Amino acid sequence: MNVLEKVRSTLGAYPDTDVRGLLHADHERIRELAKNLAEADTAPRRKAILSELKPFLTAHSRSEEAAVYAPMMELRKSPDSRLAGNEGMVEHNLADIVIERLAKSADASTDMWKAHAKVLHESLEHHIKEEESELFEELGEHFSDAEREVMAVQFLRGKEKFSVTPGTRARPARPRSVAAAA
Repeated sequence: MNVLEKVRSTLGAYPDTDVRGLLHADHERIRELAKNLAEADTAPRRKAILSELKPFLTAHSRSEEAAVYAPMMELRKSPDSRLAGNEGMVEHNLADIVIERLAKSADASTDMWKAHAKVLHESLEHHIKEEESELFEELGEHFSDAEREVMAVQFLRGKEKFSVTPGTRARPARPRSVAAAA
């Protein structure tokens, strides 16, 4: 890893043309929504936050898996990159399960609903922290500026594909098992 990449990785300062800059911006929004979801004190507020978080997180996750995790898992020369990509897939799968349980629950005022929201928040915080240190470093080490710019374009296109637009329904998260992600 060159000196510039080491500085970027340490400071977490990436240009918007680098996929890491786009992921970081999304992560900030995800963190805020997940925190608000876990801390919301009324059922209607919880449902409203969930209705914003779920499609955003789904579009982010599916796009990140295609644009970032897939290329990382193909790196024969880097077991660390392959592991980071696979771990990310598993963590996304777990978030999908929890968010679906919240969405299918009729009563957002129960202690169980609140527990799911808290665990989702905590797991997303862990995932983002790990990703922005380990995975971002692997991206800087194994992919050129140009390759990360291509990933950024692919990520944005993927988000458009999976995002909800007015008058349309959200595309469902693709079903995945932990075994399928391995």
